[in-house]
Amino acid sequence: MEELMSLSPEKILLRWMNFQLKKAGFQKRVTNFSSDIKDSEAYACLLNVLAPECSAKPSAMSVKDLLHRARLILEHADRMGCKRYLTPKDIVDGLPNLNLAFVAHIFQKRNGLSKQMKQVSFVDGLSDDAQVSREERSFRLWINSLGISTYINNVFEDLRNGWVLLEVIDKIAPGSVNWKMANRPPIKLPFRKVENCNQVLKIGKELKFSLVNIAGNDIVQGNKKLILASFSMAIDAVQHSTTAEES
Repeated sequence: MEELMSLSPEKILLRWMNFQLKKAGFQKRVTNFSSDIKDSEAYACLLNVLAPECSAKPSAMSVKDLLHRARLILEHADRMGCKRYLTPKDIVDGLPNLNLAFVAHIFQKRNGLSKQMKQVSFVDGLSDDAQVSREERSFRLWINSLGISTYINNVFEDLRNGWVLLEVIDKIAPGSVNWKMANRPPIKLPFRKVENCNQVLKIGKELKFSLVNIAGNDIVQGNKKLILASFSMAIDAVQHSTTAEES
């Protein structure tokens, strides 16, 4: 247990993934979330072990084209209720942060562990407090998967100055942020943080995100309920848009 808790989130998920793959008789060992998963073979095996009822025809492994195979993997994950953190091309390109977020979300949805094994909590190994909600964890993983310059450890603390959210918005809609009006950390004056958050909300509304009943000061104050409710809908809007573009 002590050894497990000392591992990084990536190594914990790799250990869990290989545990599931070995049970299924998968011959290869996954050592990273880049080159080892590009062909989607490990994903196909993992999802069939965890949720065979969500598989469909044609099976992913019957398809030779890697992009098509990766698309089938994501469709399988969709049927499991997993949100999309990446595109088929991201899998084929082996983008590590996006694939790490994807595997972490699969683990949250369906980890295949017995009650006895769950006592050794892999989720705790991801440095998440037991009281933190799935929504917060999903939001954090999604932000970190975008490849912005700031790494998020806690949504409610790390987003309060508005800067990270501006980075997120700029990733979603490049060129939409007025960086001349943005306040770069460290920010000591609270009203400067509010200015950043207000710009986030203004752009979000222009992008047709459902950001009702939330003000910039709510983000600065770390209002958990409003932050999760508002930005979960924003994530869904982005993911639906991405899915539509792929269709």
